[in-house]
Parts: sequence; C-alpha cells; structure tokens
Amino acid sequence: MVVAPEGWEEPVILLAEELGAGSVTASVMGGETRADSVRAGLADVPDEAAVVLVHDAARPLLPEAVIERVILGVGDGWDGAVAALPVADTLKRADGDAVAETVPRDDLHAVQTPQAFVGSVLRGALERDVPGASDCAGYVEASGGRVRLVEGDPALLKVTTRADLEIAEALLAREAAE
Repeated sequence: MVVAPEGWEEPVILLAEELGAGSVTASVMGGETRADSVRAGLADVPDEAAVVLVHDAARPLLPEAVIERVILGVGDGWDGAVAALPVADTLKRADGDAVAETVPRDDLHAVQTPQAFVGSVLRGALERDVPGASDCAGYVEASGGRVRLVEGDPALLKVTTRADLEIAEALLAREAAE
C-alpha cells in the first residue's frame, strides 16, 4: 500500500510495476497531515494485519536489514519499533539567536522510518489528534504504547534538500559500482 498525493495514485502503481516492486498492490490518496495520510493508508490495510510498517518516501535508500529489525522489534510487550541512530552532534536549545542551553545527547536518538507497530495499537493511537506528534511513534507513545528503538542505518538518510539528493545519488552510484 502506498499513500500518494492527489492525482499520483495511478502513476505510483505504474512506477512500482516498472521497478519490479511487486509488493505494492494499491495506492490511496493522502491527507492534509501525516496522520491523515497514515489513516488513509490504514483504511486499506486488512484489520487482521498483525504488524503495520510506515515508511517515508523521503527515505529512499532502505536496507532490508532495517525492515527486518523493526518487524522483529515488535512483540514481547512492545507495541512498536522504530529505526534510530544515536545523536552524534552537540545540540543547543535556542532562544531566538541566543544559545539557551546545551542539551545532553547521551540518551538522544535520531529516529528514522520505517516504523513498525502492532496493527490494532496503531489504529487506536490514530483515533485522536496528538499535538506535537511528528511521527506515528509519537501517537502510539501518547496513547500509552511502548515503542522500542532498534538499530537504524546511516544510509537511510532523509532526502529533503539538493545536498541530500546528491549524497543519495553518490551512495547509489557507489552501490552500483560494487
């Protein structure tokens, strides 16, 4: 299931066929917000699906090992699992242009997608709005769910700028050369 912008539902299916992505069998129109888009996608996922994965197209370089880690991370009392990497940079909280505080990074992680959840838990979590939730894990956490961190991958970068795209292209070229 792929959630796409309005008017892109059919082109997404055609592109998936062209790329040989046989697991993509349907596409639905997304919503105004991330949560609305996930809700739209979930509406087409069978209720009996035990685990649901949510992934952003902005992270096109998805190693299969990460998919396996997030799926295996669900269960044993965990309602979800998210790919994550420890934060390496020093973080500063700002007050305008002024540094207000240096944030200890010892326990901080940068979260990636895919994120995996017990299907019924994700559906329940998305029944209400959660101000400030920037990913599905935030909804599950706000509803009392337990979310586990699993090892992400540095290649799973989020492509949002021209520089990100150039890095992704370089990684793909290196992979093709190997």
